Amino acid sequence: MSVLTGGCACGAVRFTATGAPRFAFICQCRDCQQMTGSDHAAQFAHAAEAFALEGRPAHWDRQSAAGFTVRKFFCATCGAPVYGTTSRAPDIVMVLAEALDDPAAITPTAIVYGEERITWDHASVPARSEGEA
Repeated sequence: MSVLTGGCACGAVRFTATGAPRFAFICQCRDCQQMTGSDHAAQFAHAAEAFALEGRPAHWDRQSAAGFTVRKFFCATCGAPVYGTTSRAPDIVMVLAEALDDPAAITPTAIVYGEERITWDHASVPARSEGEA
């Protein structure tokens, strides 16, 4: 069984994600740009029921253009973003790959909100092999 661990930069917030992620992606939306201070955010979707948290992250909410509540969780001590949720899919958490102890443990297979990418962001995802989901 797969176990992914990670947390914030200072260690005050830690998590364990048990089982395989549902999918991994690179998000180029403006919110992810602002949250990370970068051109995009690499993330993976994981079952909320298999995501265990230690510590008490702070959060902020916003309404998406489609009317869903998006909640972003970060460390109140160091400010590092860790994960997010959305009322559109309450059974999953979107975890930042950069928050993993080993960010190379996931491989994004899609880019989302590419229409919001910054022109100099040339992120790409690996080509899929035949038979790969």
